Amino acid sequence: MTILFRFCGCLLAMPLAAELLPGIHAATPETAWIAGGALGVLYLFVRPIARLLLTPLNCLSVGILGFIIDALFVQLATSWLAGFEIDGFGWALLAALLTSVLREAMGKLAEMRKK
Repeated sequence: MTILFRFCGCLLAMPLAAELLPGIHAATPETAWIAGGALGVLYLFVRPIARLLLTPLNCLSVGILGFIIDALFVQLATSWLAGFEIDGFGWALLAALLTSVLREAMGKLAEMRKK
């Protein structure tokens, strides 16, 4: 159940980022939702493998590498979509931060539901 809630956090993050951050542009709301779904799939399947492989470097960088990886995932997820643009890596980093906050909040919500 927690995985589903965290996926929903990713799904919500891209439309919210397109609305709040001026450097992220979605042609239509549907495009933003699709970008969120693509990001959720990347986070679900690819991110754990990348985190595992890059754990030593992440420890050396005191966790900053984790946010850089997340920003790269945001750029990767949106590069496949026409109509969804990110103006630069800084905006992708802010979108990754927003995504992380939403994923954690949804994960905590799922844990609270279990109790």
